[in-house]
Amino acid sequence: MAKSVINYDKDLPEIPNRWPWEKPTSYLVKDDNSPTGWREDTSDRRPSQLLLVPKTRTAVDAWRQQGYPGASDVTRRLFEYWFDEDHEVRGFGVPFRRPTAVLSFKGVGRWGQV
Repeated sequence: MAKSVINYDKDLPEIPNRWPWEKPTSYLVKDDNSPTGWREDTSDRRPSQLLLVPKTRTAVDAWRQQGYPGASDVTRRLFEYWFDEDHEVRGFGVPFRRPTAVLSFKGVGRWGQV
């Protein structure tokens, strides 16, 4: 289980062998019958009811698959470093999806296409 800097009376739930920089393929669901109180739903990534989230996910996934067209060489190299190379960034275990989304729409100017 993941450890927190704040002391809780329970362990934080996590999906084993799940890396925050990889596209999610499952998510945790509250389950009172499970010993940990959680179970893994492997149907796909967590669905979202927010209006822009599905479109944003689709647009960012396509932009990444195309090699980040419109991004500067420095930005492209940073994304390659973050997503394509094995390394550990100590103390920074958050997903890089949000910065990718912001840069893909703000930096490349695609807000009007979502």
